[in-house]
Amino acid sequence: MASLTKKRNKLMQSHGFELHRETGKHLVWRDTSGHQLSTSKTPSDRHSFNQIERDIRRLLNHTY
Repeated sequence: MASLTKKRNKLMQSHGFELHRETGKHLVWRDTSGHQLSTSKTPSDRHSFNQIERDIRRLLNHTY
């Protein structure tokens, strides 16, 4: 099984997010539409991947 870090990076790229910057303990991701999402550099627990998926879903379903 791939590490959570590799799994997170693959997930973010599959949704069109690219790493924008690394600050302190977080990674800031941005997609071509300008959506921005921050994730922790290291997973806090086994649910962190599911929480990232949830955040992506909520961000991309948001209508302006």
